[in-house]
Amino acid sequence: MNYKLNHFGIVCEDLEKSITCYRDYLGNQVTSRWQNRGFFDLVFVGNGGEATIELVGKPYTEYEEQHILNHGYSINHISFLVEDADAAFEELKTQDVQVAWEPIDLLSLRQCGFFDEDGLLFEVFSYLTPLPLAGPDLSKPLGSTDLNLHHISILTPELRRSEKFYQEKLGFTTVYEYTADDGGFIFLTDPSFDHKTNNFMLELIGPPHLVPREVEILDKRGACFDHMCYTALDVKGAWEQALERGAESMANPVEEYGLQIAWVRDADGNDVEIMNPIPEDVIKVALEGGVAINGAQM
Repeated sequence: MNYKLNHFGIVCEDLEKSITCYRDYLGNQVTSRWQNRGFFDLVFVGNGGEATIELVGKPYTEYEEQHILNHGYSINHISFLVEDADAAFEELKTQDVQVAWEPIDLLSLRQCGFFDEDGLLFEVFSYLTPLPLAGPDLSKPLGSTDLNLHHISILTPELRRSEKFYQEKLGFTTVYEYTADDGGFIFLTDPSFDHKTNNFMLELIGPPHLVPREVEILDKRGACFDHMCYTALDVKGAWEQALERGAESMANPVEEYGLQIAWVRDADGNDVEIMNPIPEDVIKVALEGGVAINGAQM
């Protein structure tokens, strides 16, 4: 089964403020809105590739209400597109992956839910109709300060255990890491990854050698979806542009891991990273050679 990382969800306190933040401050395209008054209100936004962010408004499901109690208004799930959700359900269940819910029909989707080794929710879905979720318009080339949605990050107490889960259960490949003593961060790609349209990644971060921010979050929340990240050729320019448009600053641009990195916060206080792209040649070498490149050893 080919599990393609399609989108991730954020439970939002005020959906309209979140739309303003991602559309106007961070320059995302609003690709679609699924709304049924009194039942659900979902908005999808993105930029630079096929992957999108699902902004979840009121009313919330029981799981979303519990997530708010435990983690506040924050990232609550990731979602994978497959050819056949029922077949994927049976495959994952056979591998003893913990089931969150069995396959159901939801509008034009067939969907089921699971939990990973850290108890974090992920959805698996396929299409019931030929009408896929709309993605961003990729015909316009990105400028140097435009933000390209790049990865979603999981903070885990056991980095290699989490890596093994996504490799063995969902077929992901580790392509780049910055680790020592089995701690640090790693980037994984799904089986359909390319550098043009399906250029979205999964990042896993775990001890030892965490930065103070990560230690504080792990101590407070435990395993969690930690942050999202955009890339930009001009990180400082993109960060300044976001602030000028109304985004809240979290951290000034700095040089880390051989990249420029800066941070802002979204309308719900979630951390949003902006960094330079990982060089395409690095990812290409890792994918062709089957061995992750470790930046800490370069």
